[in-house]
Amino acid sequence: MIYLDYAANTPVDEEVLSSFAMATRKYIANPNSLHPLGLEAKNKIDEVSNMLAKYFDCSSDGIIYTSGSSESNNLVIKGLSAFSNKKKIIISSVEHSSIVAPCNYLSQNGYDVSVIDLNEEGMIDLEQLEREIDDNTLLVSICTVDSELGTIMPIKEISDICKRKGALFHTDATQAIGKVNIDYSGVDFITFAPHKFFGLNGFGVLLNVHNIKIKPLIHGGKSTTLYRSGTPVIANVVALDKALNLAMTKLKERQNYLQNLNSVLRSNLQKLDYVHINSPQDAIFNTINISLINKDTKKILVELDQKGIYLSTTTACSLNDSLSKSVLAITGSKELASNTIRISISHLTTYDDIQKFLKIFREICD
Repeated sequence: MIYLDYAANTPVDEEVLSSFAMATRKYIANPNSLHPLGLEAKNKIDEVSNMLAKYFDCSSDGIIYTSGSSESNNLVIKGLSAFSNKKKIIISSVEHSSIVAPCNYLSQNGYDVSVIDLNEEGMIDLEQLEREIDDNTLLVSICTVDSELGTIMPIKEISDICKRKGALFHTDATQAIGKVNIDYSGVDFITFAPHKFFGLNGFGVLLNVHNIKIKPLIHGGKSTTLYRSGTPVIANVVALDKALNLAMTKLKERQNYLQNLNSVLRSNLQKLDYVHINSPQDAIFNTINISLINKDTKKILVELDQKGIYLSTTTACSLNDSLSKSVLAITGSKELASNTIRISISHLTTYDDIQKFLKIFREICD
């Protein structure tokens, strides 16, 4: 088996799984209970929250543990709308469906949703963004890394524009945390999930950096935060701590490895006249998006599956028959956007994996 879909999901690291099992056995009480066992559990959650607060330079009171990035994205967009008279939200043309869907919901309830275009490098148009922000703008939500192309957005420049224009800024950093270092100073809300960096599925985080008032999606009383009710799953929090620590400790080592692996993959794909590489040269190292020219992409993917090679077309949360919105945005070509393959690698990918993939890929396509 050769797995090349790490941008969709990563396997749980054994150390993360061990920390989850340990915490499940050790912390048996509800962290909201006032007896010593409950306080012990609460103190452990607070310890992790304080670590996150220090790392992201944010308020520990604004750390919201959720079921995943989709809930986090919905929470910030819908939650902000409840306490503001401003009725405009600005997003990019490549946001995840969990950003687009709540924005569409709000647009049916009197909100104006503006979409910022991409330039030829896959970056958002900063001049257009600055023009679009007005006195009625509640929120700007731009992903840190485009999930299809791997383009790294200019987060610092965006945050500077938002601050200067008086708009709140949220970034969905799900494809970035644990993979690339980004300056998040000036960002008001940050979303991420550990299953993208070898942590557990079914868990996510929304960082409300400045503890701005938002309305909960789930009501039922204070838990670890005012913004989401429910009994905290302490083992998930402990596992998050372990996954993030591992990812950040080994970040540089893994980046160097992936840069070399990416270079091998890209240089070989560039030699094929039926391959168009969509990802920019300075995209995140774990992602290369390509389009096939005059080939039946779906048929090729099925044949790759049969050979034990697993990868994706667009993102895992896209409709099966949808065009790649990222590729369409940068190329303007429906043909290229409808024939994409996203190859995503990790430190678990070997050079032998890449050579086998390239060999089988050429045999199928030629």
